Amino acid sequence: MTEVAKGILFSILTVLFGVLTSMLVKILAQDLHIISILIFRFWFALPILVLSAFLIHKYKLFSVQNKVAMGLRVILGLSSITFVFLALQNISLGLATALFQSSIIFVTLFSPLFLGEKIGIYRWSAVIIGMIGVLLITNPFSSELSLGVIYGVAAALTGAALSIILRKLGKSDSPFTVTLIHNFAGAFIVSLAGAIIFPSKLVFTHDINIWHLLVILGLLASFLQLSVTFAYKYADAVVVTTLRYLQLPVAGLVGFLYFSELPTSLELLGACAIFISSMVIVWREFVRQTKSNTEEEKLSI
Repeated sequence: MTEVAKGILFSILTVLFGVLTSMLVKILAQDLHIISILIFRFWFALPILVLSAFLIHKYKLFSVQNKVAMGLRVILGLSSITFVFLALQNISLGLATALFQSSIIFVTLFSPLFLGEKIGIYRWSAVIIGMIGVLLITNPFSSELSLGVIYGVAAALTGAALSIILRKLGKSDSPFTVTLIHNFAGAFIVSLAGAIIFPSKLVFTHDINIWHLLVILGLLASFLQLSVTFAYKYADAVVVTTLRYLQLPVAGLVGFLYFSELPTSLELLGACAIFISSMVIVWREFVRQTKSNTEEEKLSI
């Protein structure tokens, strides 16, 4: 199997694991408080992540160069996953996924300020279209603006900030180490927060089926993070990002078939706008990378 084929395979697995994870969170949120779900998601994800990092880095699996960026990664990662889980608890799977996918729009919006990137007319136009899509979905001028939608937008914003930090970390540290430290920190911080701030919410069930789902959630979380890492290792970022947008229609279909969720016409229109906007941004990123590679080849001649 070629490296590109491996990259495509891991990208498709990322979509599958992402949808299954979201589906499990919605199911578990019917019986457990979000803080309980977060605690076990982190702890049950650790064994496979520890093993993977050890196989790659041996006893240097916790070695980090950019400690400030790593600290920000932990904070933003915890914030993002918390908002994701809260959004999944309160709004439909398809709507939540559409809002999560809008993070690339916010990355493009913030990149001139934080990464010093130049944004052309195509990507600015895509940002405007994407923001219109977000407005159509959230409908902020409606008196019925839900808390779940606010959580979804917050997840997209923190996810965008996280993407920017990960770009910086990717230049200095191993993704296996970054992922492992984030999950270790998340497990301890969420457990401590649950014990101190939400002790009354930590009511665990004796239902063995729910415990099975919690274990599966942790395993899926570890598989998801590893599949993302390997997808970016074997394929160009543009290919990975494009294929990950398959999660939007897949999540909508799962939401319809399993949870009987039907989007409104405005939500569908908004999701389409976000999808088109994101594809334009991905296309321009591909063009930019192609030009950069061509210039490097000319200089090497």
